[in-house]
Formats: sequence, C-alpha cells, structure tokens
Amino acid sequence: MPSTNSEASRIKWNNRHSDREVSGTACEVLQQHISLAPQTGSALDLACGLGRNALLLARHGLACEAVDISDIAISKLNDYANEHKLAVTGRCADIENDGFVNKRYDVIVVSYFLYRPLFQAIEKALKPGGLLFYQTFVQTKATGSEVIDTGPSNSNYYLEENELRAQFKDLEIRYYQETRLQQNSKPVAMLVARKITDRNTN
Repeated sequence: MPSTNSEASRIKWNNRHSDREVSGTACEVLQQHISLAPQTGSALDLACGLGRNALLLARHGLACEAVDISDIAISKLNDYANEHKLAVTGRCADIENDGFVNKRYDVIVVSYFLYRPLFQAIEKALKPGGLLFYQTFVQTKATGSEVIDTGPSNSNYYLEENELRAQFKDLEIRYYQETRLQQNSKPVAMLVARKITDRNTN
C-alpha cells in the first residue's frame, strides 16, 4: 500500500499533467551535449514527467526507460511513444520511497528533480563509461535582480553552489556550469559526467 506522502505526491503530479500534452524540448544540458551520448544502448529518464528527455534519447537511438510517480504522465508518454514508434518504456514508480529498478544504463538523465539520498544509487546505476546528464535549480547568493519565474517553494529542492559537482566527484566531469538560462530566471546547475570504473558499485 502506498504511503500517504506517496499518494499525495502522485495526486499532485497527476493534477499538473492532466491537461498537458506530450511535447516540449528536452532540458538544456541534454540538448546541448546529446552528441556525447552513444547512439545505441540503454538510457533512463528519472522522474521523467511527460518524458521530454526520454523522447530525445529515443530519437538519438537509445532504448529509454522513463520513470515517474504520475501514472497519468506515464500513460500519456507510453501512448505517444507507441504512436510514433519510439523506443520508450514508461513505468510508474515512487522513486523516493522505492528507488528505481536495479539495472545499469549507458545514459541517465535527471532534470528538475532533487532527492539527495538517490545520488549514490544514480551513480551506481551507470555502466562503466556511462554518462550522467543532470540539471536542476541551484541556490545562489542574491544579486538584487528580480526573479520572475517560478520554482520550488521548498529550499530542500535547491542545490547549494557547486554541490552537484561535489556529489558526483568520483565521475569524470565533462561539463559543468551554474547559470541563468534566461534573464531574471532562477539559476540552474548543469552537469555532464562520465563513469570511469565500477570502484563505487560494490
């Protein structure tokens, strides 16, 4: 039986996705660095929502598993992938409480999802040579400029400056930047990192 928090989270995200269509572009760090990803193999879009990252990965040539707590989002994504003959398999799961499937991936993408207890599991789920693309909000020192976009109200969902780089320090950092993607937008951290060995997976 799902926990109360799990069910509340599922309802929250189902409500958000109920009127949305499967569309939109992948997160910026994946768009900008998709050429680094292999064109065959397996990928994971973690906390995928409607699967914008998964769709780009599938179009790039990867077989992509997409996991999210919203069964509405997953149903829409699976219907879209089937209609467009894309190698995306959506699966509904409570990632924070149940983790994610015990498999290994050539590529993992996480965008606008932050649950620190999963950092080690994410690294462990990469195959040797596998790539991690990660993008989410970062809390930076105030600059005095007005921020006009929205973001999480809970400070736990913001990275500290350089935290993402530090959390994945055992990976080879291929790209890292903390920046505002648009004027007056909330800053984000963007990471591309490669797993060299399996030294941390035992």
